[in-house]
Amino acid sequence: MKLVVITQSQKSDTEILAIIQMFEAGLETLHVRKNRFSTKELDDYIKEIPAHFHNRIIIHSHHKLALKYDLKGFHFTSTHIKHNIKLWWNTKMIYLRKPHLVKSISYKRIAELYQEQKVKTDYCFLGTMFHNISGELYSGFYPETVTAAIEKSGKKIYARGGVNEKSAELAYKLGFHGIALYGHLWKSTSPFEKYIAFVRYCKEKNIPIE
Repeated sequence: MKLVVITQSQKSDTEILAIIQMFEAGLETLHVRKNRFSTKELDDYIKEIPAHFHNRIIIHSHHKLALKYDLKGFHFTSTHIKHNIKLWWNTKMIYLRKPHLVKSISYKRIAELYQEQKVKTDYCFLGTMFHNISGELYSGFYPETVTAAIEKSGKKIYARGGVNEKSAELAYKLGFHGIALYGHLWKSTSPFEKYIAFVRYCKEKNIPIE
């Protein structure tokens, strides 16, 4: 399974340092979710991260910055999808200049996975998927429907929401292509230590992550 980290929406004083440490420890994909940031604020945020890690960053807003920096890709939010004409124009320019960029999107329900996509993406998030305490599937999700969607929807699906040590093994058994760490890290006073502990747990339990 692919392991990605999603940032918190607000920036903390220690966040950039934790992110750099995660990159240094092997993190391959960071989703920068700063929906309230202005273009300049997001630009300044990216500048704080060493340039040799930029190709591991996927941004959720101000997609034109993908033309300025050597980023990994960008994520389509519900706001992007609602503005069809603007979405078409902006993404067309990015596609033409940087066709290799990774694209992703989020879904909340299984049924959405079978609907026609308005944009072409490389993978999608599904969730909130797990209870962060019990590690079991969240209300409305069932093993049979989740497994069927992973096998038959034709999409690479990453579990989002409630991902921690307890739910990681279940995500692997269900066949998810990837998992996203979010609250498990950022609700901690030491997000980097939480990240390392999670990676070590997966190795000990033979849960393949990359």
